[in-house]
Amino acid sequence: MRSELVFRANDKVANRFELCHLASSSARTMVRNSQGMHLTINQAFEAISGQSVPAKPVEVSLVEDAGASMPALDPVV
Repeated sequence: MRSELVFRANDKVANRFELCHLASSSARTMVRNSQGMHLTINQAFEAISGQSVPAKPVEVSLVEDAGASMPALDPVV
């Protein structure tokens, strides 16, 4: 079952590393205490494969904090 979800999501995101990163970050934002993590990961793959158009590139801006700069991701993803 999950392999089908991974293959469908891989059609939308060709880079396997990016797919893994996107799935893990999506699953972390979608997680609920009453639902198992395996079901949340499946939902994340379904959401990724359900996208009709490729997601726009994430805009990265630098956040200055105490002299150190670090990237801040767009919260839309």
